[in-house]
Amino acid sequence: MKKLSYYMLISVALLGVSCVKDRSTFNTRKITPIVIDTTGLKAQLIQYQFDTLQLMPKVTQEGMDSGRLKYQWTIDAYGGYERVVGTTRRLSTAIIENPDPTPYTLILRVTDTTTNLKSVLTWSLQVISPFGQGLIVADTKDGTTSDANLIMAFNFTSGLPTDSATTRIFQNAYSRANGNQKLDGLVKQVNYMRYNSTKDITFLTDHSFVRINPNSYQLTGKDNDLFVLAPGVIQPNEIQTAIKTNQHQYIINNGKAYGRYGETRQFGYSFLAPDALGYSCQKICGLQDPVYYLKTAGALYDEKNNRFLLLPRMVLMSNPLMSFSPTDFSDPAPAFDPNNMGNKTCLQMIEGYDQRIIAIMKTRDQDQFFVYQIKLTDPLNGKMGIMANDLSNSPEIAQAKFYTCSNAEQVLFYATENHVYATTLELGSPSTTMLRYTTGNGEKITGMKMYTGGGSMYLPNPNAPSDWSQRMVFSSANRLLLLSTYNDATKEGKIIAIPLEILGIGGLVTNPDYIRTYSGFGKITAFSLQSL
Repeated sequence: MKKLSYYMLISVALLGVSCVKDRSTFNTRKITPIVIDTTGLKAQLIQYQFDTLQLMPKVTQEGMDSGRLKYQWTIDAYGGYERVVGTTRRLSTAIIENPDPTPYTLILRVTDTTTNLKSVLTWSLQVISPFGQGLIVADTKDGTTSDANLIMAFNFTSGLPTDSATTRIFQNAYSRANGNQKLDGLVKQVNYMRYNSTKDITFLTDHSFVRINPNSYQLTGKDNDLFVLAPGVIQPNEIQTAIKTNQHQYIINNGKAYGRYGETRQFGYSFLAPDALGYSCQKICGLQDPVYYLKTAGALYDEKNNRFLLLPRMVLMSNPLMSFSPTDFSDPAPAFDPNNMGNKTCLQMIEGYDQRIIAIMKTRDQDQFFVYQIKLTDPLNGKMGIMANDLSNSPEIAQAKFYTCSNAEQVLFYATENHVYATTLELGSPSTTMLRYTTGNGEKITGMKMYTGGGSMYLPNPNAPSDWSQRMVFSSANRLLLLSTYNDATKEGKIIAIPLEILGIGGLVTNPDYIRTYSGFGKITAFSLQSL
């Protein structure tokens, strides 16, 4: 009973205390929220890789000193990826994240350092590849390693409305995408291949094949990775791609030719010779748009036996090479015998006018130069050697280092260190050679190609050739001659784009207003189109 009375007394006392008015003087205050104002900012951001992302939202905390706020910007992704990209209200950061179909998340965290109050805002960040249609340029700045760059401009990129304000040059794209590692050696050729969603870029150095992803410029394979069965020796000689129709690609390694077609990523076995003579080649030409019913897709030159050999159809890459039909010398006799070219070496093979294979040849022990034209027929016959042009007396032909042509005219361009010449190749007519371009002081030509990709160029209006406002727009494909030059004194390389104004004679435009120059490179050793 005493215990019960005791507990009742305690309860009454507590009840009384609870009814006492709180007269304490503890400091209380209202916590002001942090407000992030994104007016004018998109909730979903799309950014090119390697470009700089800049944002500066308005951040307020009513009645409070903004100096007490701490900022942190991060880019997050699934799998635990997080990168801190900023610690101030203004964000300015290079986007190095890889392009991905799944968006990243950009997060801004603002913290009141006094109260630890936080405010968080997120954006969806889609990183896309900056590497679209354009011109791939391989250069070197030290003479031992190489890098890859991409020019996206009016001349090389479809859909760009003007020729200057829209130019984008991605310098050192390869090394930036591969941990600042450059390509080992000097790139002597670069080649783009695409079939549906399968696409890649392949570089050839003196000792290696290197393949990258065109969307990211990241390394995807090299040397033996490119072959179903690794060859015993890696010694790159040549690469060539037909990208217009039924895309197929050829390489020559250690004198043997390999091919791949469509979505096949690796080269199969090297082509077998058609006979016991074997073969060894340095030059090859696959047609860009081979007629589907032809039994062949192109040709190569066999240096060992001084003859041309036919490539199998692009869908039959496992088939052996084929010999040309025995030459039929009956009237009208062909111009030459593809099975017996004499003591000649092949300097270049390219596709020319009317799907002709153009082979520039030199007599091995003499300064004699020839252009041979082959027209593939169905069925194959003994009259496919349709034209031979003797260029031995053409100006500076012995000093020529580069050769190219357009399928829009019967003309061959050849270049020395300082001059570009055009020589006509019309059937049944002697060649006429004209000087078409001379480099500037101190500049030497390091490469030459006829551009065959997308993009546009300007040409003078024939009715008002001096009126720039009346200039005309043409497609660049097969009308834009590209030169790479280098100045030893300034250590600068350039790409010079010269429109072909007058067809049939290789008439390059002479008005400098129509010639475009892209500069800021090291010594350019190779260049090629990059398509969509």
